Amino acid sequence: MIKNREFKLFPREIKLPQIDAIRDTLKVVDINGLKQINQHIVKTAVENKVFENGTIDGYIVGCIE
Repeated sequence: MIKNREFKLFPREIKLPQIDAIRDTLKVVDINGLKQINQHIVKTAVENKVFENGTIDGYIVGCIE
């Protein structure tokens, strides 16, 4: 999909934040709160049987943590 230019992470009309804004935000983010949110999302997804045969709706998904 990447070679065929079919894969788009963000549409062209979306203005991405500058690196300074990202850096400043990351300085004040509550990491423990984010971990709790992530754990809750995963727990709920497992309970709702979202994951079947290692996929989500047939898609193989990766995560950057």
